[in-house]
Amino acid sequence: MYEKMSFSILIILLLFSFGFSINLELNIHGTYDSGEETFTDRIGIKLYNYTPNFDITSEISFYNDDKYYFHESDYYWDHYFLIENSYITLRNDNQTLELSGGIKQLKDEVNSPYSLFFSSNNIPLVNLDVGYEDEHFFFETMWVQLVSENNKNFETPSAMNYKTYGLKFDNFRVGYQDVLVYDRAFDFFYFLNPMPSYFAQEIRAIGNDMPWSEDINDNSIMGFFFDYNDPNYYIYSQLLVDDFNTNRFFNPQGTQNPDKVAFSSGLNIKSTLGTFGVYGAFATQYTFQPGGGPGYTIYPENTYDDDDDEKIINYTDNYIGYKYGENTVSFLVDYDYTYNNWFNLYSSFETVFSGSKSPTKKNAPAEGTYLLDESPLEKRYLYTIATNFYFKNLEFNLSAGMGVIQNNLEFNVDEETFEPSDKDENILRLKFGFGIKF
Repeated sequence: MYEKMSFSILIILLLFSFGFSINLELNIHGTYDSGEETFTDRIGIKLYNYTPNFDITSEISFYNDDKYYFHESDYYWDHYFLIENSYITLRNDNQTLELSGGIKQLKDEVNSPYSLFFSSNNIPLVNLDVGYEDEHFFFETMWVQLVSENNKNFETPSAMNYKTYGLKFDNFRVGYQDVLVYDRAFDFFYFLNPMPSYFAQEIRAIGNDMPWSEDINDNSIMGFFFDYNDPNYYIYSQLLVDDFNTNRFFNPQGTQNPDKVAFSSGLNIKSTLGTFGVYGAFATQYTFQPGGGPGYTIYPENTYDDDDDEKIINYTDNYIGYKYGENTVSFLVDYDYTYNNWFNLYSSFETVFSGSKSPTKKNAPAEGTYLLDESPLEKRYLYTIATNFYFKNLEFNLSAGMGVIQNNLEFNVDEETFEPSDKDENILRLKFGFGIKF
């Protein structure tokens, strides 16, 4: 019954034993959720080799939390598995040019729990990435697969192209970020063209009287960031613009369409007593929704059929950017302390206010900008404390998350929106685990 599982483990061990330069990490984590009254585990296996010119990573994790149905779970002791990182990276000798491809948990330019262009939830996606960075300039162009052409749940394939342009001045960086989301599997013009997305999109628009005009309807998002990082502190700000009402300046008597924007900022101060951080973010209502083209989500719908049963995709698993999505204000303060490289303590308190969200359905009005303009609102108050102990190649960790969610967001099937309900949820999650490196 377990031949496939045994064979997979044998292959991993053989790769490790024959490749003396390959590193191996194993980790096991258990979680007790008092609200769900469940105990679940995660088993992670990671093989990797990092050199100045070549990186290879292959990371797989097994879960038994019943989040997804896996047709061969019997072979894996009632677990399903996810490929969380599996990619190759090539660099030139002076480390200025980089080519990377595979499945990767994508990272934003800013180091923040409230990053806006890529979610801090570290969702793995298939991508192809080319980047350049020297002493004063950096540039990146990346294609990301969202829905494949062979997906059985959603008929239309979708993908996105992401670009970053930036300047560096010692510890200070400033940059421009943009995204194009489209209902196609790949677009060479967007990937190879270093032009900012607005111009790359508009030159092909169907409304143009040009021989190369195309019948496409893509969604463009743009933004800016800056950060400063030195041994004593890190500070950043980031702005994302999905849509902006320019009529307030050029046509005050005309239709005042909604501003669809998000903003994030934060600061952490490093000292001998530890690192203290404070972060905040908001996104106005209707940001990330479909507009002239697809929305800024991985999947085009909020539900899918799972073994003849319709399952809801949690919005935090669907938003590509800011993890709490539209119509949200969030704040987080945290503290991080490491003693002699063998003990680490982390603690945080987070407050989140959320209104209704419609990740995959366009429901924006013709006029008006809105943020938390409804009652009731979902209110989250979450406290986390975690400890890690390091002993040479071993790591042990313990953590607890506790708090309350008032007026918990629930999915309205008819309206295709997540809406505040009259239900509250008390949270208590205990986690423990250990890892070993070879």
